[in-house]
Amino acid sequence: MSSSNYKHYSQGPRIGIRGESYFETLISEYCIPHHITGPKDIGMDYICEWVHGDRPSGILFGVQVKTSTKADVKIIPDNTGNTLNNLQKYTIGKIDFKIRLADLFYWRGLGIPFYLFLVVEHKNSDGTKTLDCYYKRFTPPLTRGRPTIKSMNLNGEFYHVNEGSSFIAFNVAENGEGGFARDLFFDHVRCCYHKGTIALFDPTLMGLKTFPRKAVYTDLFDSYKDEICSVYEETKRFLVAASGYENKQT
Repeated sequence: MSSSNYKHYSQGPRIGIRGESYFETLISEYCIPHHITGPKDIGMDYICEWVHGDRPSGILFGVQVKTSTKADVKIIPDNTGNTLNNLQKYTIGKIDFKIRLADLFYWRGLGIPFYLFLVVEHKNSDGTKTLDCYYKRFTPPLTRGRPTIKSMNLNGEFYHVNEGSSFIAFNVAENGEGGFARDLFFDHVRCCYHKGTIALFDPTLMGLKTFPRKAVYTDLFDSYKDEICSVYEETKRFLVAASGYENKQT
């Protein structure tokens, strides 16, 4: 029988499976990753819930995982200034996969932070292979204006988030507390402000220790002031109307 009649297990699916398995192993110390597969995969690979210690926090975020080899992408360190998350920033180019506009609107509609995790496989001189993990934040642009493919350019800012097999959830430096947890926290605040809600969060529930508890973050408030004021006005009108109705009943 000709070899052409057999099924083929090509290099692409192999790398993809290794990438998703690595992502789950890496992040499982701090999250419960729920893998979405088959017909249920409509633009998101994982829904993750952040865990602090042995307590699930209820803070959810969406993830799309992509895997590539070092030969297929161009990774350049970006040392232009300090990053707020204290992670090494990279410009990653030559990315050949695409994000559909329908996916962007779907992610936006979820109302939770969303990230692209890129797992890159390196082939070492001795023939062994190692994996590195980078992530790109989608929440800031998804919650500001109308998302477009151009505004979500994949060939851009990524953060390196592993040291070997360890996930950099927290990273404290001179300019404050960082790591992935820092970005997740503020992206969660962004999502709430985008909905017009000033939610007062306790960052210690996520394991963050240096941010104020139950605070309003004024710099983010300014970015979402229109949404917050709109909800406030609608709420005020409702309360005034409800108060008038109650007075009539009494």
